Amino acid sequence: MRKVLSVMMSFLFLVSIAGAVQGFNFMINSANAVIVLPTTKIVNGQPLHIGEDAITGSRLGALLVLKGIRQMIFSTYVDVPIEYHSILIDDNDQYYKLNSIDMPDVGVNVGDSPVGDAIVVAVNFSRILYNDTIKEAQFNDRSIEIIFNENTTPLNLGEETNKMISTVVDGKDTLYIYSYEENSGSKALGEILTIGGWKIKFIDIDTEQEKTLVDIMFPSGFSKTETLHKDKYYILYVDANDDEDFEPFDAYPSARIQELLQSGVKKIFIFSPTDFFVGIGGTRQVTYKYEYYEKIRMYQDGEIYEGQWVWDIDPENNLFTLYLHVDSENDFPKVTLGEGEILKLPVDGLNIQPVFTKDENGEITGIEGYRFVRIDTIKKKVTIPTVKADVTSDVNKLIIEDTQPTELPTDKHVIIVGGWVSNKAWKLLEQVYGSSTIQSIKDEIMNKGYVIEILDNPYNPQYKVIILAGKDYTLTRKAVEEFMTEI
Repeated sequence: MRKVLSVMMSFLFLVSIAGAVQGFNFMINSANAVIVLPTTKIVNGQPLHIGEDAITGSRLGALLVLKGIRQMIFSTYVDVPIEYHSILIDDNDQYYKLNSIDMPDVGVNVGDSPVGDAIVVAVNFSRILYNDTIKEAQFNDRSIEIIFNENTTPLNLGEETNKMISTVVDGKDTLYIYSYEENSGSKALGEILTIGGWKIKFIDIDTEQEKTLVDIMFPSGFSKTETLHKDKYYILYVDANDDEDFEPFDAYPSARIQELLQSGVKKIFIFSPTDFFVGIGGTRQVTYKYEYYEKIRMYQDGEIYEGQWVWDIDPENNLFTLYLHVDSENDFPKVTLGEGEILKLPVDGLNIQPVFTKDENGEITGIEGYRFVRIDTIKKKVTIPTVKADVTSDVNKLIIEDTQPTELPTDKHVIIVGGWVSNKAWKLLEQVYGSSTIQSIKDEIMNKGYVIEILDNPYNPQYKVIILAGKDYTLTRKAVEEFMTEI
């Protein structure tokens, strides 16, 4: 049996085409079908498929295997690196600023000054040397600078409502960033205003409606009772050391607020009662306004952005400079580049590369100049012809004996080869479809000589029961061959 099936597969491979059943509206192959052949002989208790029906069934089985092998096109997208180069820039110890004329495909908006969405990519060539000992370019401290403004800096400055406070701490320019809220409202006596961890409970209003008695709960849990006067200002704050305080002012304390912010205070709550209301029915309310600051982050000169790129900030002028820092004694080693090497800049895909001069022997003798290189990736579609095989994992399970099926499978097509005299599976057909339906098929065979009958599997109409049967083995073979031409 296996030998017959193997021979038939080799023959049919040359003429088979993969795909759906051409004359029918369903897919069939060896992975989703079984062939039920008559059992005509028993040897040592094992049923064998022999004779013409066995040969016919083997040919059909081979074709079903090949039907599961089909050509396909596999497509995917891959990232392909692409490079853009500037012109060669001479080293004349100048302070050079990259521009779109020297490098049209720089990828970012560069200019002579950091205005709007432009940044400055600057090279101080007087700080770059040719090291003749190692035949490499040597980049010294601040040889490269990238200058941003508040719109382009990669520093996280937060929302537009945030307040940026510039100061100097331990000799370093420092930037504190505070979230800021300004609001107003009113509360009835007994109600509580909660802001930034402070809670103000309004207790009473005096008869002249000029002041209110309140209980103040601080973020630490400390509480105190205070009298707050109309149109006065009260600053409550938590300083950099987590100490809390309360300060009253007759006028808006702008200078004190700025002083506290520049000291790095963690939170400031400025509160002012603006009016009092006493209703006829005894309703009493306090109208107020407030401001609230909370420090969310800070930046300082000398902070590392990445690798050896370090910040030099000038918050007063909204300038933020990243520079290449070299300090071998403090863990910022020498930066040198040999032939073919590039220095990655902290700007999208931008690099700088030295171009060396050589003698007639190919030995490096110096530096001809420098070139900026931007490395990017593009998506490219790759299409590969391939083969997909939907085939049975065990060819010996493709053809089964007619005594084996006791019920119709719900996940396979069933092909019954041969008539009711030789193939015992017809008994199962009568159980599933009823004797009347099966008798009409028998009558058709007797009248026409053979049938190709396709029935829906009642347990799963996605799969079919296919009857290929004739009056004798020659007509059964004709039914099978006709079916094979349709797939």
